[in-house]
Amino acid sequence: MDYEYNVIGSIFCNTDTLKATAEFSEFIYKGYTFSLRKFRDKISIALRDSTGDNSKDNSDCKTISESDVTETCKALSQKYACTVSMQKGYEVYGNANVFNGGSDYEIIDEKWFTVEFDNGIQKF
Repeated sequence: MDYEYNVIGSIFCNTDTLKATAEFSEFIYKGYTFSLRKFRDKISIALRDSTGDNSKDNSDCKTISESDVTETCKALSQKYACTVSMQKGYEVYGNANVFNGGSDYEIIDEKWFTVEFDNGIQKF
C-alpha cells in the first residue's frame, strides 16, 4: 500500500484581484511554502515540500497540523479579502478487487480535513 499526502485549496477572489495577481507566486506561513497559481476563475493553493522533493510522500503535507492549515487559510482569506477553502488529507492506494476476479491498484481509503474562511471569518 502507498500513501499520498496533500494540502491543497482554492482562493475564490473577484475579477480585479485575480487580474492583479501574478500567474504564479508563493505564500510562506510558519516556515511552510505554499504555491499559488491562477487557474481559471480562482487561485489554486498547494503546499510545497521544503526539501524540494515534490513526490507523493511530501513530508510537509504529512506533518503540517490541522491548526496550521486553519491559520494559513485564515491568513490567505484576510490577505485576499475573499473566500478561501483548504484541505489536508491522505489517500491510501492498494489492490481492490474488481468484478471479474482480478484486481486494480486504486484508492482504497482516504481521509480529509476541510476548512473555509470568508474575509477572515470561518464558515461552518
